[in-house]
This record gives sequence, structure tokens and C-alpha cells, in this order.
Amino acid sequence: MDKKIMSLCFLLLIVMAVTVTYVAFNQPFSGENQQSYIPADGAVTDEDIIDEIDDSFIPEDDEIEIGEMV
Repeated sequence: MDKKIMSLCFLLLIVMAVTVTYVAFNQPFSGENQQSYIPADGAVTDEDIIDEIDDSFIPEDDEIEIGEMV
């Protein structure tokens, strides 16, 4: 009876190890690399944040009219 319990525990351990290994190796790789912009003095100002947000949205040349969206 002890051999059956030990073999079941060993089998459970193997199944758990295989599951963890499978999940670890099948994580999606993020192709996006964040750029780490740090100013020379090390302090991030409000203007830096606003410029970064402005650059993330549509440039002024490609503005969308409200009438075109509707």
C-alpha cells in the first residue's frame, strides 16, 4: 500500500513539473521594446510627460475631422 501512495505522489510531482515547464516555455514573447528615456539630470518634468503623450497620438498633419468620423 505504501508503494502505491509513493508512486502516485511521484506521478503527481512529474505531472506538475511538466505542466509548469510547458507554461513557462509557452509564454508569448513581447516584441515591443520600451524605450527608456531618462533626462540627463534624472528628473522627469511635466513637459516631458506631455510631449510623450502628444507624440503617442495622431500627428497634427493627420488630424481627423469630426464630420469624417461620423
